[in-house]
Amino acid sequence: MDISFWSIIIFIILTIVYFAIPAIGKPQLTLDILNDPTGLTTYYSSIMPRLALYLLAIVVSQFFLNSSYLMTKCGGSIGKNMGAAALFTFIPWILIFGILVVTLMMFPGFKGAFSDVVGYFAISGSANNILSTILIDTDINKAIESTSDPIRQQELKSTAEAIMKICGNKSILINQMNPENFLQVWDLLKPLMVENAYQDIMKKQSLLDLVVLKDNIGEAMWYTYTAILISSIVYYNLATRGCIKDVNQIKQEHDDYIKQQEEAQAKQDLNNQTTYTN
Repeated sequence: MDISFWSIIIFIILTIVYFAIPAIGKPQLTLDILNDPTGLTTYYSSIMPRLALYLLAIVVSQFFLNSSYLMTKCGGSIGKNMGAAALFTFIPWILIFGILVVTLMMFPGFKGAFSDVVGYFAISGSANNILSTILIDTDINKAIESTSDPIRQQELKSTAEAIMKICGNKSILINQMNPENFLQVWDLLKPLMVENAYQDIMKKQSLLDLVVLKDNIGEAMWYTYTAILISSIVYYNLATRGCIKDVNQIKQEHDDYIKQQEEAQAKQDLNNQTTYTN
C-alpha cells in the first residue's frame, strides 16, 4: 500500500474522532445553547481550540508518515529527511486545508454542496419520521377547514403559504434547516403541529441532532475531499523528488558498489578457473 492510502486512512480516523466524540472533538449543540441569545456565538468560540487541535493532529501525523517514507526511500541523514518532510507536509496542509476550514467558517452555506445530498441521505428516514409525528394531516386544506377558530384558520393559512413557498415536501424542508435557523423554522412550523408537539423537547432535540448531523456530514465531506487532493499532491512530490544525499552517504554507496563489483569479479574468476573432468 502506498503512502497516500495510509495518509487518507489516518485522516479519516482523526476526522471520525473529531465529529463523533464530543468530549475531545466538536462539542454537541443543544437547545439550551440555541435558546441563549449569546449561546451560538459562545458555542462556535468553544469549537476553535478543538478544531485547532484536530488540525494539529492531522499535520503531525502526516509529518511523521512522510518522514518515515523518506527515510525508507532515501536513507541517510534523519535531519535532512525530516526537513524535506516538513516542507512537503506543513505548507500544503496548513495552506490548503487551513484556507478550507476558514472558508467554511465564514461561509457555512458551502456545506450544503454535500450536506444537502450525502447528509440528507443519511438522516432523511429519521427526520421524516419525526416530522410526520409532529405535523398535522398532510391535507392542509382539510386541516384548515376543520378548525372553527377564525384566528387559528388565519394562522394556518399564513403558515401553509409560507411553507409552500419554502418547500413542497419534507425533503426540501429538511434541507432548509441548519443549526443557525433551526429555532426559526421550528417556530414557523408551530401552527401546523399537532397538539403539544411544539412543547415536546425530546422530539425537538432529536430533530436538532439530525440537522447538526447533516451539517457535520457536509463539513466532513469537504475535509475528506480536500485531504484526498492534498495527499495526492504530497505523494507525487515525495515520489518524484530526488533524495538529498550527504558526502558520507555518497561515499558509503560508492564503497558498496565497489564491493559488489569486486564480489562479482571474484565469482567470475572462480568460474573461469573451474575445470571439468570426464
